[in-house]
This record gives sequence, C-alpha cells and structure tokens, in this order.
Amino acid sequence: MSTMSQRSHLTDSEAWKVVGRFWNRFLETGSASRRPGQSHRWATTPNEDRYLVLTARRHRNMNATLLQQHLRSATGTTVLIQTIRNRLHGVGLYAR
Repeated sequence: MSTMSQRSHLTDSEAWKVVGRFWNRFLETGSASRRPGQSHRWATTPNEDRYLVLTARRHRNMNATLLQQHLRSATGTTVLIQTIRNRLHGVGLYAR
C-alpha cells in the first residue's frame, strides 16, 4: 500500500482538542469559521519583490534559503522558499 492511500488518524485527545477549539470559537463568535486575519500572508509586496531581485543580483551565490533569511531580517516578513523562486523566475533569474 502506498503512502498516498494510507490514512492518518488523530488520537482521541488530539481530536477532542480540535473539537474544543471549534466549540470555543463558536461560543465566542457564533460561527466556527476562521477569524479574519488569522492566516499568514501568501504574497509578497512589490517592495519585497524588488528587494529579493536586487539582493539576488548583488549576491549571485545566494540561494533561495539565504534570500528568505535576508528578507526576514530586513522586513520581518516570512515567505515560502518556493515563493522566492517564483518571484526570481518571474524576472528571468534561475539557479546556475
């Protein structure tokens, strides 16, 4: 059996924690849906995109992981490494 067809289950204590969180959220808000602004941002700003491109061009030996660390230290924004690759690919920069 492949790992894709295997199903993982929560333990009873984990399941009850999830139920408890939803119940508390329902009691507080009247809804079990996520609160606005509770998820992380998925996109970078145009300024962050420019920063990534300039940094990649100035430091041609930096990989996406190092660029991610530089962006986090400069702006406080954490983005996925794949997002950084996508932004660089968008301006024609690829790994060597």
